[in-house]
Amino acid sequence: MQRSSFLAPVLIVALASIGGCGRSSTVNPPPPEPQSAQVTVSMTDAPPTGVTVLSFEVSLTGAALNPGNVDLLAGKGPIRIEVKKLETEAAFLSTSSIPAGNYTSLNLTFANPELTFQNNTTSTLAGCAVGAVCEINPAGTLTSTVNGTFIITAGTQSGILVDVNLNTLLSSTLGADFSTSGAVTTSQQVREAEGELEDLDDVNGIVKSPASNQFTLQTTDLGNITVNVDGNTEFGDFASCTTANFSCLQDGQSVEVDLMVMAAGTFLAKKVELEDDVAGATEDELDGVVFKIDSATQFEMVVIDELRDVTNVSLGNPVTVVLQTASGGTSFRVDTNGLNVPSSLQNAFEASTDTSQLLPGQTVQVSKVALSGGPAPAAITITTDRVRLRMTRFTAAISGAPSGNNFNVASLPALFTGAGISQIQVQTSSQTNFENVSGISGLADGSNVSLRGLFFLSTPNPVLIADKVRKR
Repeated sequence: MQRSSFLAPVLIVALASIGGCGRSSTVNPPPPEPQSAQVTVSMTDAPPTGVTVLSFEVSLTGAALNPGNVDLLAGKGPIRIEVKKLETEAAFLSTSSIPAGNYTSLNLTFANPELTFQNNTTSTLAGCAVGAVCEINPAGTLTSTVNGTFIITAGTQSGILVDVNLNTLLSSTLGADFSTSGAVTTSQQVREAEGELEDLDDVNGIVKSPASNQFTLQTTDLGNITVNVDGNTEFGDFASCTTANFSCLQDGQSVEVDLMVMAAGTFLAKKVELEDDVAGATEDELDGVVFKIDSATQFEMVVIDELRDVTNVSLGNPVTVVLQTASGGTSFRVDTNGLNVPSSLQNAFEASTDTSQLLPGQTVQVSKVALSGGPAPAAITITTDRVRLRMTRFTAAISGAPSGNNFNVASLPALFTGAGISQIQVQTSSQTNFENVSGISGLADGSNVSLRGLFFLSTPNPVLIADKVRKR
C-alpha cells in the first residue's frame, strides 16, 4: 500500500482551512469566499549528517505569499513544531481563505529553535563534550524566502508543502540558517484519491465529546481539533468493545489516530486505536528516544512528545527514567499500530522485567509515576511503571540487494553506531507503506531511505518491522 506524506519537514498551507497548533483552540475552518481559495500549510524533515539530532523544535511565526503579503497563518502564529519526528511524516499547521491570484514568493519567519543532539564527533561541538547529549539554542538567520509560482484559483482548495532540510540549514558548528539555498523548498499540493491533501499518522490525544460521528481530540501539537469518522474509519484495540465502531469512543480515552487533512481543512480519521481507557488516560505519558542504558533499572531518553503538558518537562529535554521495582514492578508493552509483529520479538519485549530489551534509538512511551528535578537544565528523573515500545524513525542507506521482503541498512546515525550497531535488518510486508517508490522491488544497494517502524533487539542484528519506507 502506498500513502502520500511529506518528503522533509513540511509546512502545509491549505487553501481552505488551516489547523492551528495552538494548545487551546478548536479548529473550525471557515468556508471559502467566492473570490478566494483555501490553502493548507504542513511541515516535514530531512536529517543532518555528522551528529545525531534527537530533537529539533522551532516556532513558525509567519508565512506570507507575495505580492500582497497575504497571511497564510490567519493570525494563528506562533506555531511550535517538533521537526525531527517529521522525518517520515508531516505536520499540519494551518488553513485559511486567501485572495485568488498568481503569487511569486513565499516568506517564512521562524523563532526560538531548540536542538537536542548527541555529539559523536571527536571534539567538543557547540559546547557539548564528545559522546554527550546536549540541548542548545542555535543562533542564525531565521527567515526564508522561497521564489516560485503559486497559482491560487478562486473557489478551489489546495495546499502548499514546505520542505525544511535540516541537513542544509544546520551548519557544521550547529548554527541555524533558514535562508541557505536548499534549506527550505516548496511544492503545491492537490487533492489525492480520497480527497485529502495530506496524511497525518500517529496523532496522540484525549477524546472529548464524541457524538454524531465526530469528536474533539485534545493534542499538544495541533491543539483541540474536530475529527470526523465515516464508514471507512478503522477502530482497533478496543478490547472491551466488540462493535469496533464509533460507539466504542468515550470521553477521556487516550487514542492514537491516523488522519487525512481534507481539502476543506477538516480532519477525517482513517484509523482510531485505543491507547488507554478512561482510568489509564489520567496518567501523564511521555514519548522519548532512548540514547543510553545505565543499568538494569535505569535508562535515558530525549522527550519528543507528551500526551498532555507535564510540569517541569519540555520537548527536547533529556530525562533519566527509573523502572519501578515495587508495587508490581514495571510492565513492558508493544504498540503494534496494526502491524503483524513476529511473536518471538513481541513476546521477548513484553516479557521484560528490566532494561535488557531496550536499545539506543528505540522510541518508547513511559507512564509517569513520579518526577523529580527540572526544569532543564536541571536534571530530570522520572519513575515509571510502564514502558511501551512505539515507532522509531531514522534515515540510512540500504546495504546489499534486498532479499524477498527484507533488506539491510547501514550508514546508520551515530546514535546506533556509537552503541555498536552497524547494521539493521528491515522487514517489510503488505502492511508497509512505500513512498516515492512502488515497493521493495524499487529499492537497491545504496538507496537512501527514511524508515518508520518498531525496533527490536535481535541476533545477529537488530530488526525494524517497517510501517513506512520513504525513498530519498
